[in-house]
Amino acid sequence: MKTLVILFVSSNSLHIFDDIFEGKSSFERSLDWAESVKKITGSETVIFADSASKNEAFSLLEKYGNKASCYYEEEWNVQKLFERLAAVGKEKDAETILFAWADQPFLNYEITEKILSDHEEYSAEYTFADGYPDGLCPEALNTGTCRILSELANTVQKETGEKLVTRTSIFDLIKTDINSFEIETVISDEDYRSFRLHLNCGTKGNMIACRELFNLEIENDSIEELSKKAVSCERILKTVPAYYGIQITDRVNVSSIYKPADCEKLDGKTFMPLSDFKKLIKNITAFSETAVVSLSAWGEALAHPDFVEMVRTVLSEPELSVLIETDGLCVTEQIASEIKQITDSISARESGGEVREKIYWIVTLDSFTPLKYAEVHGGKDFYQKAFNSVSLLEKYFPNVVYPQFTRMNENESELEGFFRFWSEKQSPSAGKLIVQKYDTFCGALPERKPADLSPLERNPCWHIRRDMNILVDGSVTFCRSCVKNKIIGNAFSEKLEDIWKKLDSEVKCHMENKYLDFCRKCDEYYTFNF
Repeated sequence: MKTLVILFVSSNSLHIFDDIFEGKSSFERSLDWAESVKKITGSETVIFADSASKNEAFSLLEKYGNKASCYYEEEWNVQKLFERLAAVGKEKDAETILFAWADQPFLNYEITEKILSDHEEYSAEYTFADGYPDGLCPEALNTGTCRILSELANTVQKETGEKLVTRTSIFDLIKTDINSFEIETVISDEDYRSFRLHLNCGTKGNMIACRELFNLEIENDSIEELSKKAVSCERILKTVPAYYGIQITDRVNVSSIYKPADCEKLDGKTFMPLSDFKKLIKNITAFSETAVVSLSAWGEALAHPDFVEMVRTVLSEPELSVLIETDGLCVTEQIASEIKQITDSISARESGGEVREKIYWIVTLDSFTPLKYAEVHGGKDFYQKAFNSVSLLEKYFPNVVYPQFTRMNENESELEGFFRFWSEKQSPSAGKLIVQKYDTFCGALPERKPADLSPLERNPCWHIRRDMNILVDGSVTFCRSCVKNKIIGNAFSEKLEDIWKKLDSEVKCHMENKYLDFCRKCDEYYTFNF
């Protein structure tokens, strides 16, 4: 059975050529893996690259005397990928294709051998591994299956076929007609998916995780040991923030029984200066490179006089996305139109092999009737206006508008009606919605949860590992749930990196089941933003 190893090189992998592994890059380490497969199976290595990355990839191949065949496209979409896979497989007279992204420095031969063995033994058309940290395992495909998938991507799944290639593109296309294919899965003895580890050099955060894993002492090439080492190191689980909640104003239009009063004010008059905000966004880009910036962590973002310019500032950074959480009462055609012009003028967010939205909208409704809305929001009857804002936003920003329901004892009776209405494709949000869990803010608010959804075993808090929350005056809170009770720095006067490092010891404590008093009272640890 002749096998081809396809290494996919994308310019969206921001650190693929960084020499951080004792003089080697993740691209070079993926070549080493391909060579190890070649020695056992007699396989041939083929490089797929885009126009922006091909010169560096090809020069490295020449430097190391690698004779791999090279193909490139200006830009790879799903249909082009499968068309090329099928053509190269036929050209090389290969029965099986092993596909992997070339920015994965820990591609593992042990699991590769198991994937190939099962693929052949069970006459599978597609074989993948599941349960391991992402980035350790290639995918196996029959060349004939690639021809079928190429046709599928060019006909009934043309919309999928026109999408840019991401790390899940192969399975995403297969699952559109999953019962038509023979699929085998190699399953890990222990499930590591809950750690959400991505061992690739596509983004700064993932690259740091890979660098830290490389620096650990790993006795052998066992994939289980590699996985266990990765999830037991706080420097791998916490790299750089992926989500920034920024309070640009403390002003709100309506109060809410599920929000603390000390950060939001009906008569709030404090606004973050645009000049400070612009410097902050530059610092966020320098520190995290890729991130989602939320406006406003507390307060009504649209009440800020420079709101549109702030959105423009975030989206002017090509690796940042913006999330706007609003009560909808300030949403107007003019604001929506202005921001639409901004999003239309910028490129897609596709770094790291993942395509993200440029903008996300969350409209806080919390009810299905005006009466309940008034009960939740301090007697204010603005339900219809908030409801109508969803339709207005969806007109300008299709498929990224989410009406939100914070689930509490007080509104539990309306949850089913809310879900049934908004989940319909014909609804004003086209089927999008969010059901948010209630947060006591570390015991500052009374308990109102109608159900306990927390896991049986506590995990290290996602928020101190991935989020940074910044108040209107630049103060950085320990986390969103403890609000102003623990300030760990100021983003206007200190380096973000220095502030972020202050949480390193707490992540380690969480991994050892040691918690501060307010952490012990909190059950937000298992919720996840981006």
